[in-house]
Amino acid sequence: MAWSALNEEACPVPEEVLGKFQGSETPDAVEIAKSLPEAQRAQLAVFCYRKRHLHALGLFIAATCELNALLKAAGPGGEVIYKQSRDPEQTLEQERRSQSTSGPKPITLAVGVQDASLAPVAEDDGDDELEDDRELDVQG
Repeated sequence: MAWSALNEEACPVPEEVLGKFQGSETPDAVEIAKSLPEAQRAQLAVFCYRKRHLHALGLFIAATCELNALLKAAGPGGEVIYKQSRDPEQTLEQERRSQSTSGPKPITLAVGVQDASLAPVAEDDGDDELEDDRELDVQG
């Protein structure tokens, strides 16, 4: 099985069509997307939404989709995309403000299998005191 098959989500449109989207201004890309059937357009919106460099385009394409199409394409996450896409400019502005206060999100790599050796290692804060677990009140 190829590396890309494990780590990459399949694009719902041919690569040539995706290239047209990437090389176009947002309004032109949205017009191109409107020519697609709604189910495929919703899949494309979700695909783009999940890609950092295509995220904004995904929101604008999702704005042309009905809730049910996004739910079919993304499951329960489709509702979040739908709500955010009702005002993509505001959503993107909120994301920019959030990033400016917390810094950019780290880029992560997809892996096919969970591997404990790949888990992030906590930084040593220099505090050698151990917390007392006996005081932890866990209610079930």
